[in-house]
Amino acid sequence: MKALYRIAIISILTFLHVCAQAGNGFAIVIDPASYSAAKAEVDAYAAAISKADGYKVIVVEDVWGVPDSIRAVLQRLHNDRKNPIVGAVFVGDIPVAMVRGAQHLASAFKMDEERYPRDQSSIPSDRYYDDFSLKFDYIGRDEGTPLFYYRLTADSAQRLAPDIFSGRIRPMDENGKVRIDALKAFLLKAADARLNPPVMDQMLFFSGHGYISESKTARLDEKKVWMEHFPALDDGRNHISYIDYSDVVPVKPHLMNEIMRPELNVAMLHHHGAPDTEYLNAAERPYMVRDAKAYMVKNLRDHVYRARQKGKDYNKMIEEFKESYDVPDSWFKDVFDEELHKADSLEDASLDLYLEDFAGYGYKPAAQLVILDACYNGSYQLNNCIADEYIFQEGGTVAVQANSVNSLQDKWHDRFFGIVAAGGCAGDLVRYAPYIESHLIGDPTFRFAYSGKNLDDIILKDSKNEWYRLLGNGTPDQKALALEHLYRKGAMSSSQLLNIYKTSPLAVVRLEALYCLSRVGDDNLIEAISLAMDDADEFIRRIAVKLAGKTGDARLAPDMVKVFLTNNATSRVVFNTTYALLSFPKDTLYAEFDRQIAGVRMVNTDSEAAKLREALERAATRFLDDQAAITDPAAEAKERRSNIRQIRSNLCYSNVPALLDYLKSCGDADTQVLLLEALGWHRLAWNSADIAKVAREMSLNEALPAKVRNEALKTYNRVAR
Repeated sequence: MKALYRIAIISILTFLHVCAQAGNGFAIVIDPASYSAAKAEVDAYAAAISKADGYKVIVVEDVWGVPDSIRAVLQRLHNDRKNPIVGAVFVGDIPVAMVRGAQHLASAFKMDEERYPRDQSSIPSDRYYDDFSLKFDYIGRDEGTPLFYYRLTADSAQRLAPDIFSGRIRPMDENGKVRIDALKAFLLKAADARLNPPVMDQMLFFSGHGYISESKTARLDEKKVWMEHFPALDDGRNHISYIDYSDVVPVKPHLMNEIMRPELNVAMLHHHGAPDTEYLNAAERPYMVRDAKAYMVKNLRDHVYRARQKGKDYNKMIEEFKESYDVPDSWFKDVFDEELHKADSLEDASLDLYLEDFAGYGYKPAAQLVILDACYNGSYQLNNCIADEYIFQEGGTVAVQANSVNSLQDKWHDRFFGIVAAGGCAGDLVRYAPYIESHLIGDPTFRFAYSGKNLDDIILKDSKNEWYRLLGNGTPDQKALALEHLYRKGAMSSSQLLNIYKTSPLAVVRLEALYCLSRVGDDNLIEAISLAMDDADEFIRRIAVKLAGKTGDARLAPDMVKVFLTNNATSRVVFNTTYALLSFPKDTLYAEFDRQIAGVRMVNTDSEAAKLREALERAATRFLDDQAAITDPAAEAKERRSNIRQIRSNLCYSNVPALLDYLKSCGDADTQVLLLEALGWHRLAWNSADIAKVAREMSLNEALPAKVRNEALKTYNRVAR
């Protein structure tokens, strides 16, 4: 069953243990100590994958302990003409690549790399291992840790397109676990799930406190999209359950009970997060006067107690509270009562889910696939994180998609989600997630029972005819995936993409067409955005407003004002609209507002119209003073730096000419690097060609410092279309 091979990669030896002969390959990368201790379980897991998928499974022992060598082996194995690997899993103590200079590949992460420690301001990402189009410079490592630091180079690809799927299995001696025992148990659980794949039949989605502005319409439309992802569930039976954080307070036991339901297959959890916490509830809203008083007293008591713990002047704080809120002395009578504080702490702890709750509550998730749509729950570089706890329990969870750093609430969290029940694997969800922070924790080969073709084989062969076949006859997500690959192959023009957007009845296909058009960035995108602002699906409307703001194209001003004046615009669409308005020419917005408001019916017409006009102007001029200060010679360096970093997210495109003039003339290399990086975020701006032109010129200007030329080249490669 085993054969031993030795191959030389960059002058270092590795050992490949071949577990089966087949067409496509899959790599298990594992540290020698873990492999020695759990060899029988690793072999059982490999055999299960080979039997289920027909893969040639290759065990790569990491004898180097550095990412460069592992990446070289994976690239070589992927390029193997006979048995190319389509995926890999990193088991045990495999080095973690901490990526810098690549925040534009993340959905939300924008921590200042110069001001914060590198272990906090870098992005842990296995895109280092699975996307061979990316190029990196090695920076260094933190001794005694698995963390290795790399910077994305200027001549690298500046967009993500992983060549293989990947996953992480990294148990540690934390939270009562013995790492080797946990590894063995998980591998056997994953092997069983591969040999006895469940049918995708039951799913749950959940909304936590404060997420996506708590939009009810967003969740109503989300359920419709789940029917597209999993069309077999649309048969009149109750396959999809939904829990909102406000249904029960605390919701934690209710949610855990549902996720432990043996029939459950998928759990999609929308909430805020930290490495050790799923933030679920807020404190219960008071409905009676007595409850309202208790709520306020507890809130004030918490503030004062924490002030004393931190050595602050809590007596002064009490006096300020009494004056500001007109509250009596009696409200602070028991402020330092330890029993009361203990009760307060227990009440607070009941609102959210913590690492210790898995053991403390006997929480054993049953759903095979869990999506943690939250910040930091997948921080696999740490000794423990929420995603790890899900897979290392006795329950049924074998795959968790989670984020290693913070994550945008409006990110495309469910792209191609349905392929896990239509021939794709859990790792493919991450392969096609366009974010550097998204990761698969657990078995990336997991897939639900499916009798058709293995999508990984189709993806590897990348046949235009096969993609056309799926575009015509596939499931909704197969159609969307086919559209993506046809676009990548240059077999789908922007006119064709626009036509598909206009004619498809499927939200997942329309959204993919819009996404592909956003990478083209021509006039067809502008038309698609205009149409998408009135799409039947709330998430598409939300994304359309964000895209409109990224273009700042005056042709979209009427649509933006229309959304702004719409009574039934959802809370999250309104939120995104107020930020997107900054990008547009102000005179165009105001003129369009005056034109449209004349036809709007409302009570108290004059006063309401004045309020709306004031709100529009406030949104459209937000940050303008900050952006003007960038080019002000009298501005302090700290203020200028802060304002430049802020334009990465919010930029009035009418300011671009002045910013480019300042960029060329300021003469300060640090400021030039900072401003070039910030301007590189605006690839879709109506005047992005001007940014690209200046960046290209500066990259070739030998009179400029090397670091300025390097950043200019990176910005050019990011912005040029």
